[in-house]
Order: sequence, then C-alpha cells, then structure tokens
Amino acid sequence: MITFSPILFEILKSEMLEHSDIKSITPGDCKALSAFIFKHTRLTVSETTLKRVYGFAFSKFKPSLFTIEVMAKYCGYVGWDDFCAKRESQATKATNADVDWKTLSQNAAKITSFTLQALKNRSGIPFNQTVKRKFIDDHLEEFLNGDYTGTVITAPSGYGKTVALCHWIDEKIALNDNKDIILFFSSSALMNVFLSGRDMNDWLLALLGYSAEDDIAALFDVNKRNRGKFYFIIDGLDEHMFKIEQFNLLLSQLTNIFSFYQSHDWFKLVLTMRPSNWINNRHEMEFDHEKWFNGYITNRSLMTNVPLFSIDEIKELCCNINPNIQNFIALDTARSFNHPLYFQFYYKQHKDDFSFNNVDHICIHELISTFILNKVYLGHYATEKILLLRTLVSHMDFTRDIYEIDKLKVNDLLKQYSHAYAELLSIGFLREINTSSEIQFKTNIQFGNNNFLEYTIAKTLLFENDLNFNLQLIHIINDKFNNNEHKLPILKWCVMSAVKNGQQESFELLAYTKFNPQEKSELLMFLGDLLQKISSSPHYAESVGNYFKYDCGDDLFYYFFGLEFVNLDYKNTLKTLLRFELPNNKKVLTYTALATISILQLDIAGLEDSLKKLRSFSPDAFQHFDINPLHCLDAIYQYMKYGIVKTDFFAELTQFYFNPPKHHNALHNYKSNDLIYLLAGYSLLICQKPVKILRFVNALQKTCKSCIESSFTYRYFLKVLTADAYFFMHADNEMLLICDSMAAAYKQQENKATPFMRAMYYCIKIKKAIVTNDISAIDAYLSNFYNVCDGSGNKLPKLLVHFILLNSDHLMNLDPQLQKRVSYNHTKLLRECGLSPEILVKPQNEELVGLKLRLTAPY
Repeated sequence: MITFSPILFEILKSEMLEHSDIKSITPGDCKALSAFIFKHTRLTVSETTLKRVYGFAFSKFKPSLFTIEVMAKYCGYVGWDDFCAKRESQATKATNADVDWKTLSQNAAKITSFTLQALKNRSGIPFNQTVKRKFIDDHLEEFLNGDYTGTVITAPSGYGKTVALCHWIDEKIALNDNKDIILFFSSSALMNVFLSGRDMNDWLLALLGYSAEDDIAALFDVNKRNRGKFYFIIDGLDEHMFKIEQFNLLLSQLTNIFSFYQSHDWFKLVLTMRPSNWINNRHEMEFDHEKWFNGYITNRSLMTNVPLFSIDEIKELCCNINPNIQNFIALDTARSFNHPLYFQFYYKQHKDDFSFNNVDHICIHELISTFILNKVYLGHYATEKILLLRTLVSHMDFTRDIYEIDKLKVNDLLKQYSHAYAELLSIGFLREINTSSEIQFKTNIQFGNNNFLEYTIAKTLLFENDLNFNLQLIHIINDKFNNNEHKLPILKWCVMSAVKNGQQESFELLAYTKFNPQEKSELLMFLGDLLQKISSSPHYAESVGNYFKYDCGDDLFYYFFGLEFVNLDYKNTLKTLLRFELPNNKKVLTYTALATISILQLDIAGLEDSLKKLRSFSPDAFQHFDINPLHCLDAIYQYMKYGIVKTDFFAELTQFYFNPPKHHNALHNYKSNDLIYLLAGYSLLICQKPVKILRFVNALQKTCKSCIESSFTYRYFLKVLTADAYFFMHADNEMLLICDSMAAAYKQQENKATPFMRAMYYCIKIKKAIVTNDISAIDAYLSNFYNVCDGSGNKLPKLLVHFILLNSDHLMNLDPQLQKRVSYNHTKLLRECGLSPEILVKPQNEELVGLKLRLTAPY
C-alpha cells in the first residue's frame, strides 16, 4: 500500500462528498453517507467513523486501512493505491503555468470551506443562531490597517473566539470575489503535517496545488495577485493538542513562515490560542516583534484580548434563539451569562423552550456542576482527576491568597496522574503558566477560572470534613478565607452540597458566617432561590417539605433582615421564609420587610397587599416591637397615595424619642426592631420632618448604642438620615461634616456596600454638590445614581432626588439640559408607578415655617 498521505486523503474526502451530491456536510449526513457506501460497495463504514473522518468527533489517530480502502472504492477506484496513483499522475501533468492566484484562491477556498463547516457543526449553539462579535472586527481591522504580519486572538476555552472568527471569515468570503486567498485550518488538521513528514511550508504549498519542486512565483507575482492578500489562519493552536516535541516543531516552522513572509504586506498570519499557550510560548513566536499585533488586553489576570458578551450581544443572541422571547434577565444576573461558555451550558439545558424564566441565583452553579459532572466525574480517568485535584488544593496557601501551584513541587504527582492532568488541561479546567526569567525557572499550575477553583476547594473542604456541613466547617471557611473574594462562592458550593445531602437543618449555622453587607445580601438571595428551587423538585420534595414544617430558627431567621438588603430579588427570599411555620411576630416582621420593598419600589399595589396581611394579625403580634410597624407603613402609604400626613403616627414617634424604651437583653429583640427603627426614620424623611429626624436619631443612638457601634450598616443609615435632615434645615456645615465622614467610611467599604447603600451614597453626593454649588458634578453623580437604582429596582430614592432637583429653581435655571433630563425621568417614573404628579411637589413641613429652605434658596 502507498504510504498514507493526509493531503490526498483530504482530496478523497472531498470526492466522496461530490460523489454523494453533498455540498456541505453536517453530522446528520454521516448516517446517510454510511448507507450510500454500503449500497454501492456492500462494505460498512459506520456513522461514528465518518464523523471522525469529517471532524465532527475527535480522533487522535489516522483512519484505518479498511476505512480509506472502502472510501476509495466508493468513489470508483480499485482502492487507495489506485486513487493515489491517479491523483499523482494528474499532478505530474500540471505545469506551473496552470497555477495562478485565482487557482490558489479556489484550492484554498475548498479547504477553508471544509474547516468552517466542521467548526460550525461543533458550535454549542447552532451557528446560524450565534452572533457576530464586534471585538474581532475591531481587532482585525486594526491589524490589517497597520504594518503587521501576524496577530493572535487569545482567550480561555469557551470564550467564543472560534465562533467569532468563523463569522469574520464568512463575511470576508462573501465580500471577497476571489481577490484574497483565505486558508483556514483548525489545529487538529495540523496533525497531518507530522503524518506527512514534510515541512509545514511545503505541506501548505502542496495542499494548494504545488509540488515540492514547483516555483512559488505566483504568490509573489504582483500582477496576478492584483492587491490580494493571503490569509493563513489557524484556530486553536494549543500545546495540549500535541506531543511536546511535535508542538515545538510546529512553533518552529510557524516562526519560519512568519520570518519568511514578514517583509511581504500581502501575507497575514492569524492565530487563536489560549492565554496560557500565548504566555508560555511568547519567546518562541516572538509576539513582541514589531510585526506582531497583540490587540488590546481586556483582562490582565487572564491575559485575554477577547471580551465577554456585552448586554446587547446577549439580547441579540436570545432573540436569535427564540424570537418570541420577551422578558430579559436583570443586569446583575446577565453578568453571569456574559461568559459564552455558561450561556452555552444554559442553552443546552433549555434549548427546547429557551427563555430566562428559569434563571435565578443558583442557575450558574447548576450549569458549572453539569459541566464538571460530564467532563470530570464521568470522563476518562475520573478517579485520577479527583485525586489529582484534591492534592493540588492541598498545596495551596489560603491564608496568603496563594491559589497557584509551583509545577516543580508537584511534578512527581503530575507524572503519576499524567493522563488525568492532560485531560484537565485539554478541557480548560487547569492551565500552565510559564513566567520564567533569566534568573529562575517558574511554571505555575492554575485553575481555568475562579468557578472551577472555588468548586474544587469547596469539595475538598467537605471531603476533609466527612461531607458534614457543620460549625467546624463554618469556622474553617471564616478563618482560612477571611476578607477573601473566594469565601462566599466556596460557602455557596458547600450550601448546595448540604441541600443535596439532606443537611438543611444545618443552615442555622449560617448566622455564624462573617460577611460584609454586599456578600451577606448575595448569600441571602442565593439561599432563598435554592430553598425555593429544591422545594419544587420531586427529588427533594419530601426532605425539604419536612424542613418547612417547623419554625425557622431564630439565628437563621433574623440573619435575613436588614434595610440594606432591599432589592428585587430580596422579595423572593422573604417569600421563601413565609413557607416555614412561623409564629405571628416573625410573620409580622417578614410582611413588614415585604412592604418596605414595595415602598422603595413605589409599588402601591404590593404595599396594599402587605398592609392587608398585617391588618389581619391581632394586636398581640405587634407587642414585640418598640414601634408598631403597621402604623409606620400606613403613614407612608397614606402620604404616598393621598398626600395625607397622619399626625397620630408622628405623635407616637414623638413619644418614642422623648421616652425611649429600655435596653433589651436578647439580641433577637434588637434585630426585630432594627428594620422598624430605620423604616420609621425614613417615614419622617418621606414626609419631610427634618427636626423630628434629628430627635429620632438621637433617641436611637441612646437606645441602641451597642448595636450601632458594632454595625457599620446601622451607623451608615443613621448618618444618611442625619445628613438629609441637615440638608433640609439649611445647616450647611453640619451637613458637610457628615458627608465627609460618610465619604471616608464609604471609600473603605465601597466594594462591600449593597445596591441600596450605594444609592443612598449618591443621594448624599448630589445634595453635597447642591450645597457647595458644584453643578458640574451633579450630572455625573446622577448617572451613577440612576444605574444603581435601575439595577436594584429601587425607585423611591429617584423620586426624592427628583423632588430636590426640580424644586431647586436656581440650579435648574443654570443648567436647562439637566432640568429637562430630570423632568423627563420624573414624569416617566410617576407614570410607570401610577402616582399623582402632586406628590412631593412642595414642602409640607410645619416645623420648617420660618426657616429658609435650601430648595428655594439662591446660590
């Protein structure tokens, strides 16, 4: 038999498609093609084998002798030897005169078309539903307009670089009209270079119709080229695909090609690869050479020049998949789906009825779990992978935030589990980063992304703790990950594991976790979604149903409450609490929190519903509270709905701050009143009672001294109330002192603040700008303020800020554009919420009679 030739084999594959009248093969065609072969030859080549032949299934080996013999017979030849002899005879007859730029373009187009089809068919989402990516247009436009020969597009596995490149090539071909030559390969096709035994340059020329002896003058003939360019594009040039010696040889030959053609502006080399491969081989490929264009690094930690999906790209992709989709996910949840890999996972689970109706805070965790199940636990060498990952985690130093492992220290381990390690590298679960310098060798092993890292750490901690979610595990997480970005995600994985192992009763222990307000808010939303989801799952229905038959323990129940947590998702979490068999005082607090959300969202119907529920309780249910929450909520409702100020409620508050209650001994009594205290304070603000606000805050500082001192959040909201009171009273110096104090504290805690806390901060910044006459800063603050409020669904702060700005006549006269913007947004807000335009139009505070209000004061 004549030696196997990858080049001739590619030609045979094309002849098979022509013989079968298949213009563009898909995975589904392989079954029909198998039937055609059997019908004509009475010999069988399976559908699976044909999928490997045409690149729909991965194969590390060349096809068997039997397979290529049958393929040749199907095309009318005696066998493979006969096919090779006839093809080589035809090649001998060809002369160099027959080979021109147009012929080269046509030959390259066949290869490129096959590569495109194979890669499109591997797309996790049907290619015709995927979207073009703006980044690759910008990247390649900059590359082509500059004096560059080569460029690299680098991103981790699953970032969508291959799909983006296929779209660009499709568009290029459509506009090309044979002017340019586009030769496109995937890395798996480059295996054929080694099988052929040729130099890559010779292999490429032969593939395009040249023999090794041919002159390549056509490529350099300016007249024949007619300003055309030759694009040599390789997708997925990653070292894990090859043996080390093969990859090094491949890089060397690519470098030679780059060096040979770099002086010719018509030759363009485009590579895609993973960041680890880029970092590890920059010295070989000379990526720092002036002829290389590396693009714009969008993520320095990952060293990628490929951005994640934008919100617009997510929307376009959703509409392509399901044109009837109407409800898009919230911005914070959308950020989880801006990773193309996770979007793809979600699509695969919901492709029959694609929408975002099933999206919640645990959705991404389920997608990652599914990926790890399929790629790690159910794949080859599963046991070895798990043992390797656990050992790698044991070499990390959590307290020093060291999550990468020196390869030299675990080299024996990697040799022991070499196959498992290679698999984990190939799927992007792990990666190697070589940062060696002239003075030392340094190669580190890292996890492919933080999700994989946190999942593996959580599973390792649980394994070492006998899979028990207990106080010991909580202490370990608190101690090892104090003030650490990985702490919350690790705990979430542990919580999910506890649910699946029937350890819901241990959730009481969550009260012992140490989190800042933002992390705690995120945990509460996650826990609420998790309990809600598993309660509707048949698999967990019985165990979770029994869990909800009892009262929610005090530690866990009061862990859920705080004004800082208010946003759209917090409502679902509170509704989950109501599924427990709660006593009436806990139900009252829960409905009060739901009513508070409705107030902040200007949801009058929701507020009325919560008030109805609260009115159904007997007076005894309200005895646990220092201030009756029903009276407080009703006062706000009457003012927002009808503009009525309920004097009897404010008389109740007057009695409170002149005769504050005695200190409570039980911590839970503090927590049950904290939300009510702050709600009462904001009722004074809404109803414009600044003097009463100051008296009320002073009373709270005496009543809840220890609680305020220990809680940044509590101090924060009391300062907001105090600053607002001074603002309305025109007490500039006092107001500015508090603003400066808040700004300093906020700067230290900015990343720990919840959306509602951030909204309050920008409210204060806007008021300070009014006080200091810094008009130019207001517009920027207002934009940030709107973004925060829109993301959390809180509308009341917007209403209050609009009121202040629209009643500041001097300010509005100085900046008509700002006045127009605020007036438009205010009218739109009132219309959306069904509120009267008369609400908050004029100050109605009898305490301010005789005072020169800021709102009407000239500057």
